[in-house]
Amino acid sequence: MRSSAASDGSVWARIPRRLGDAVRPRIPEIARACVDAVAAEIPEYSGCFGREPGRGAAIEQTRRGIERDIDRVGAPAMWQSDRLADFRAHGRTAFHEGLSRESVQAAVRVASRVMWRWIAEIAQETGLSGDVVYGMAEGMLGDVETAMTAVAEGYSAAEAELSGDGERNRRVLRALLGDRQRTEEDSPAGLPERVAAVVFRAVPGAPGLPPDLLPDHVLADLAGDPPAALTAAPDADLTGLAGLPAGWTAAVGPLVPSGSAAESFRVARRATGLAARGLLDAPGPVVWCRDHVPALLLLADEFLAAQLAETTLAPLAGLPEKRREHLAETLLALVRTRGSAPELARMLDLHPQTIRARLKTLAELFGNRLTDPGERLRLELALLAERALPERG
Repeated sequence: MRSSAASDGSVWARIPRRLGDAVRPRIPEIARACVDAVAAEIPEYSGCFGREPGRGAAIEQTRRGIERDIDRVGAPAMWQSDRLADFRAHGRTAFHEGLSRESVQAAVRVASRVMWRWIAEIAQETGLSGDVVYGMAEGMLGDVETAMTAVAEGYSAAEAELSGDGERNRRVLRALLGDRQRTEEDSPAGLPERVAAVVFRAVPGAPGLPPDLLPDHVLADLAGDPPAALTAAPDADLTGLAGLPAGWTAAVGPLVPSGSAAESFRVARRATGLAARGLLDAPGPVVWCRDHVPALLLLADEFLAAQLAETTLAPLAGLPEKRREHLAETLLALVRTRGSAPELARMLDLHPQTIRARLKTLAELFGNRLTDPGERLRLELALLAERALPERG
């Protein structure tokens, strides 16, 4: 049961800001003391925390956690949301590393005791009264209880993922994505009418995906090849993907009827490959396929796209690179809009006379193809394909 003191983060409300300022420079030292105490007192941690690189990673994680706690001085409501998520993630990680539930909870208790002993000593050095220190200690007990509960929740969630329900969810996911035929046992009740597949891709040496990357209700197999997930509400469920670890890319396939989940998966998997080659321009680590439909369509068969560009744009071959680039830019604007020279000039931010000269050249190169609707479409597709394709030497 979580205490009220912890649930509202009252311990952080009781810490004066000047104490937070005094603690901050000592955080690296406190983090080392916490990790060393855990290694000394808990046998299961003595190996991984007692030597590098495990000790260094644990110190860094502890340092960041203490910094986030101190950042909450005067803003206790912030503590409950994301800090508890940290403890749940710690519980998940501990399970996957083979540590017992009792050991990981004991580690939280030991680290909290050491941290608060340091903070109490710094409080006395700062001249704070005994009443203030006592009030902080009282709140700390509630916080430790809450943190241990969160660790247990994360541990249990990871444990469940490898139990019957978790394994069945992975079977359902892979069956929906087309890895094998779906059986009646693998057909979940209440499957959403429409779903979008998510596919993850990492560069060599990238860190592992965090276990709490996706909400628990999302069907996922983050240990698969490739890691993948299915969601009925991508905009709501995938906000956490903005925090993907360095080196990771995720592609979100189109929202499709659940029976076509394999098609969404196929498109998303293709998108991760194109993004890795720099052929899809996304502003961050997440590629939303709905924003790249023309490029995905044109690059579905790169050989045919290249043939289309080469044969259709043959009149531009042999021109100097800059001149060819300028003419291609004007040609694309022309076939898309059929605009006049002044209209195209405004669109391309050029002088109308420059556009007239280019249009004259294009008319000489392409002739009646510029007025034939079918040829105009072919020209537009060829120009877009050329832009999307990698340079071919």
